[in-house]
Parts: sequence; C-alpha cells; structure tokens
Amino acid sequence: MHASGVDRGLLWAPVLRDRLNWRRMEDMQRRIEEERARVEAEYRRVLKSSVEFERRIRDRWRERCRAKNERIVELEGRVAELERRLGEREDL
Repeated sequence: MHASGVDRGLLWAPVLRDRLNWRRMEDMQRRIEEERARVEAEYRRVLKSSVEFERRIRDRWRERCRAKNERIVELEGRVAELERRLGEREDL
C-alpha cells in the first residue's frame, strides 16, 4: 500500500483497462478490414466470372448467327439454282 492508504495498482487500473479496450478495438478494426478485403476479393472474382460467362454467351450467340446466315445464303443459292433449272425446263 501507498502512504495514502491506496494501492497503486488500483490507481493504474483505469489506464490499463483503457489500454486493453483500445487493443481490443484495434484488433476488431483489423479483423473488420481483413473481412472487408476478403469480401471485396470475392466480389471481384464473382464479377469477373460473370463477365466471362456473359462474354461466352454473346460469342456463342454471334457464332450461331453467323452459321445461320451462312446457311441461309447457301439455301438461297440452292433455291436460285433450282429456279434457274426449272426455268430452263419450261423453255423447252
């Protein structure tokens, strides 16, 4: 005990408690920042995956449209050839 009759450890108790609370707050803030970084990384990964998925769908759609248009051109050519042949037969 101190001469005044007060234990010096009790005088420091509020300071130590405040330091401990501050350390807990710093630890909590650090964990929050780590979780925020994890969530942001996951968001970026999901967004990238989504963009790639949409790109593949668009590319596939474009390829199918090209194939369809090529087939239409082939069929129109075939119809024109058949009409020409039919016209030749009618002239005979």
